[in-house]
Amino acid sequence: MTENFNFLFQYLEREEISINKSEFEFQIESHPDYPSLTSTVDTLSFFNIDNSALSIQKSEIDLLPDRYLAWLSMEGNRLQFYLIEKKSDVYHCSQDKNRRILSKKELEMAWRNIVLLVEKPKTDNIQQPSINMWNWVLPILWLGLFLLILLEFEINLVTKFFFVLPFLGILFSIAALKDLFGTKSELINNFCNITSSSNCTTVVSSNKWKFFEVINFSDLSIIFFSSQFLGLLSFLFIADTVTYFSSQNLLLIYSIPVLLISVYYQKFVEKKWCPICLVIISIILIELVYIYFLIPVSIKFLGLPSIIFIFIFTSISLVWFELKKLLLQKKTLKEFQFKGSRFMRNYTIFKNNLVASDLIKSTPMLPDETIFLGSYTAPVKIIMVTNPYCGYCAKAHWVMEELLDKYAEKISFDIHFNYYDYENISPESRILHHKLVSIYINQGQEAFIKALRNWFTNKDVTKLKILENSKLNEVRADQILEKQLQWNKLNHITYTPSIIINEYFFPKQYDRNDIKYFIDDLSEDEDFIIIDKKNRPA
Repeated sequence: MTENFNFLFQYLEREEISINKSEFEFQIESHPDYPSLTSTVDTLSFFNIDNSALSIQKSEIDLLPDRYLAWLSMEGNRLQFYLIEKKSDVYHCSQDKNRRILSKKELEMAWRNIVLLVEKPKTDNIQQPSINMWNWVLPILWLGLFLLILLEFEINLVTKFFFVLPFLGILFSIAALKDLFGTKSELINNFCNITSSSNCTTVVSSNKWKFFEVINFSDLSIIFFSSQFLGLLSFLFIADTVTYFSSQNLLLIYSIPVLLISVYYQKFVEKKWCPICLVIISIILIELVYIYFLIPVSIKFLGLPSIIFIFIFTSISLVWFELKKLLLQKKTLKEFQFKGSRFMRNYTIFKNNLVASDLIKSTPMLPDETIFLGSYTAPVKIIMVTNPYCGYCAKAHWVMEELLDKYAEKISFDIHFNYYDYENISPESRILHHKLVSIYINQGQEAFIKALRNWFTNKDVTKLKILENSKLNEVRADQILEKQLQWNKLNHITYTPSIIINEYFFPKQYDRNDIKYFIDDLSEDEDFIIIDKKNRPA
């Protein structure tokens, strides 16, 4: 089931909050509680958008801002979120294509006490949709080359203009199969649901007739129009458009019973109209009239030219059915991905896996004995054992930075280096570890995070600068590194990166990137909140 979030996107736009719509839809559809209000709230929080779902009585409506989302019951008592904007003494309520102007009394009658408010973040770190230049360049290039090809042929405008009809047919056929192609368009959705008795998805996906399990009207339309387009282009090269239009005239006449069956199926079997299907039917009828009145045809349509068109038709049929299999597989995999993501992001399941993991054998180190990042009062405490020379540790570092940036008051990191100071260790490794620890001691958390990022990016120890008024504190650094090493040995930690969340080893079934989905729940779970005053600095 796919919900329509246009009302939410409109609200965010009104509040001047930008968001990657496709990424938002993926994240919310992957939420274990989708499509509940909780999934909406959590996904907005995931994108660093401050929001609150509140219970507001209708007597408190005047206390709300001039713009907000609220649950209303209007369309046949169906409960939906509406974007509400107060203008003067009236309320403009919109939900997708439904827009109404209500008085305060009418709003109170539809009111269902739930309001969603958002606030623009102070720092604009919301993911922006990436713009792929090739999505525009390639179609424009294709169109330009096609027009150049047409200009090379000495044919009349009537023949050239006929290309428009099968081209439109292809576009509308793809629109009819929007769910299969993964196309999302507000314009198409509004057109398909233009009345209460119309629904393109219901008609196109219907298989009440067994025949449709093999081939349906959508398959026929996309094969038919594609064959028309490529067929006309091919016949221009062999300079025999008369045979082409003669065969098309015959095919269009034979297609009339199929069109009547389509109308009958929509009206009496499915009892829903498909506006896109009706447009496709109209295009076919226009083609028939167009050829009959404007293009001279002959009865002679046998021979090599006809064989060429049949070859094009069968080739396109084979290609389409293979492509359809791939699209169906992709759709199935995407649905499986959503279900798998909901399972993996279910907090109860994650918690069960976490507590089933090994528990560390010693208490966490004191903040002044280690490298502590984040808030000392944070309820979620993560120990990360890392190694500057470990490739996977670089990826873990990016995860750490993202978490510290997004959950500054909820999370803290205790960084342990898995550093062995033995005789044969390289001088560079010793200098690197001493520099990193000294930067933390002398310059603090932010400087240390920046230095570690610098190292993982450049792998150049000479670029780690110590402030002029600071010094390389080798003795203090050795003490911290030695205590960390002994703690690591005590807990049998030999591989990096190792992650411990509130004294439990991070479950191997999960990816490190998945941690971000559970921070909010972990911070509120009393079973995991570690309050150890002796571990906090005075």
